[in-house]
Amino acid sequence: MRVKYRPWAEPYLKEHPEVQLPLEEVHKLHDFDLEIGSGKGAFIIEMAKEYPLKNFLAVEMNVSCAGAIAKSLVEDEIKNVKLLRIDGELVLKELKDESVDTLYLNFSDPWPKKRHSKRRLTSERLINEYVRVLKNGGLIRFKTDNDSLFEFSKETFINPKLEIVLMEEDYDGNDPLDKKSEYEIKKREMGLKIHRLIIKKI
Repeated sequence: MRVKYRPWAEPYLKEHPEVQLPLEEVHKLHDFDLEIGSGKGAFIIEMAKEYPLKNFLAVEMNVSCAGAIAKSLVEDEIKNVKLLRIDGELVLKELKDESVDTLYLNFSDPWPKKRHSKRRLTSERLINEYVRVLKNGGLIRFKTDNDSLFEFSKETFINPKLEIVLMEEDYDGNDPLDKKSEYEIKKREMGLKIHRLIIKKI
């Protein structure tokens, strides 16, 4: 979904380094939840409010979306979320083995053309990285409204170190351990089905 450019976002991010995490400090992280592709941040911000003792890392490349996340973190005085405006794959490379409790992939770019399949966040290449950074028993929680991405991901998550513990073709959104992003709310209002997978590292 294309995001409207916000000219204030870049200056705002520069003014508020306190809500951001430098890439060179990523290797210090442990015992936290990670969302790759956080959009405007509604999901991770609501999760952080619900679980104030839990630490979260929001990764979002788009400057306008990252600015919106930073603004919410500052205005709501949220201390248990840090933001990184960078490619998620670069973050993964810096993370320690078995440092992540839960990984969230919410409505990732489906990259619909076959030649772009390696760019999908559920490509086999990245799943191997998820296995490395997740703790034993850690979870990947994946949601999409894209049928093709869902079918693709069901196959790529077949891995000897992973177990699909939940698969829903039409997720009702009522899991108390889940929150909705702006994108999910909009898609539900349009009557679209939301697909969900929960995968456990074994």
